[in-house]
Amino acid sequence: MDHPHPQESLLHSLTYRGVPVDIVSWADTVWCGKMGYASAAGAEEPDVERLMAQYMSLDHASAAQSEVDWSVCISVNYLCPSRPRGVFFGSLAAAEDQPQGFDLYHVPAAQYMRIRITGETAQALGRPPWQGGIPPYHWIGEQIAPALGYTYGDDTLPIFEYYGFYCPETGAHEFCYLYVPVKRLK
Repeated sequence: MDHPHPQESLLHSLTYRGVPVDIVSWADTVWCGKMGYASAAGAEEPDVERLMAQYMSLDHASAAQSEVDWSVCISVNYLCPSRPRGVFFGSLAAAEDQPQGFDLYHVPAAQYMRIRITGETAQALGRPPWQGGIPPYHWIGEQIAPALGYTYGDDTLPIFEYYGFYCPETGAHEFCYLYVPVKRLK
C-alpha cells in the first residue's frame, strides 16, 4: 500500500491479474461522522445525499479526529440482506468524546482484503470502471477472494471506501481503497 493507515497491519500482499491485493488486520476502531440507515431490510440504501450534506455541515475542526486526514464511507449490512443497509461518512476518531451532532460508529478488530479502486483495476478485472454509488465489493468477494483462497468474512462487519487527500483543484481524491471483510477458505 502506498499510504499506510494507523489502524491496520499488513498480513499478506498478493496479486490477482496484475492487481495488488493486500490482506490487512484492523485494530478495534471508533469513527466519528454521520450515520444513516435505509427504511427497511431489502431497501437499497439510505438517503446518501442527505447524509453527505449533514456530514459536510458538521464542525469538523471541533472533532477529535485521527491525525491521518482520510475520509471514509462505511457501508453497513451490505453483506446481509436481512438487515437494513447503512452508510456512514466520517473519519477515524482520536477519542469517543465528540461534539454534539457527530455520530460514532464502532468497528471491532477484523481481517480485510484491500484493493485500490482505479480504472486500471476495473480493466484488469474485466469490469466497467466504478462511477460511485454502492461500492464494488463484489470485485473482491465474488472474484478476487475466491481465486486467492478467501471468502466473505463476518456479515456484521462493514465494507469501507477510504479516500485520501482531497485536491480541490482537481475535485478528486488522490486515491481510493476498497476494504471487504474476508476469511480464509478451509
